Amino acid sequence: MATTALTNSFKRDILNGVLDLSSDTIQMALYSGSSHDANTTQYTSTAEMASTGGYTAKGATMAGATQSTDTSNGVSFYDWNDVAWTTSTITATDCLIFDDTVTTPTADVAIYVGDFGGSRSSSGGTFTVTLPSATYNTALVRIA
Repeated sequence: MATTALTNSFKRDILNGVLDLSSDTIQMALYSGSSHDANTTQYTSTAEMASTGGYTAKGATMAGATQSTDTSNGVSFYDWNDVAWTTSTITATDCLIFDDTVTTPTADVAIYVGDFGGSRSSSGGTFTVTLPSATYNTALVRIA
């Protein structure tokens, strides 16, 4: 079972200036029964959804990257649009968000692993991953 966390490789690489969330291609891949956790270092196709029914390997590019700072609470955070696959037949238990641009120190650096808390499905419809609200205490990526 996956966990929900920012990965240690992301924390290292963002502080070292390796990643640029505003200009790099950030992807979300879907999985069924993966064992991703905070120690996941990069994208892998193991346990990834099959490339059928509206889904392709490496998932979808995340759009609408926005960086904000809540000066009252001293928190900077990043947000993207929700990610959706239309006309899809998908059953997924978790996701992996990764940087598809950088190649060193690791290609496809893992940013975030997310457990859906069980199987989520679509059958010929739209499969949507709804991201947390873009606020200082709920955004997916935040630095205090």
